[in-house]
Amino acid sequence: MGSCPGAVGAGPEEKPTWVMFDLGSAVLRPEFKPPIAQAAATAKARKATKVCVLGQTDKLGDKNYNAKLAQARAQAVAGELIRAGYPAKDVIIAVNPEAFGNVSFGGNDASEKDRRATIVLR
Repeated sequence: MGSCPGAVGAGPEEKPTWVMFDLGSAVLRPEFKPPIAQAAATAKARKATKVCVLGQTDKLGDKNYNAKLAQARAQAVAGELIRAGYPAKDVIIAVNPEAFGNVSFGGNDASEKDRRATIVLR
């Protein structure tokens, strides 16, 4: 596990790819496999030096559980990038559990957009 480096390989116009997950799950949903494969192909074509996969969670549940879940999500996406042909040595896994930190937003703490892994080309 590491941290995502600053941009070095891909162009500044490169947008991150979000891979969404179900509540409490690190299982890849089938509809996100093609975007992951496309991210791998784009990274190879653009000669990105690294691909960073950032696992995230919402604020529901125990912080330790969420940290492990964020890690598992990032690993699931990283595994799919590698299966799609991107070199394992160039994939960095990072985590940002509980995306909103210590701030509570009431019922919005279970935001679906926070249950994701983000692929960033570097």
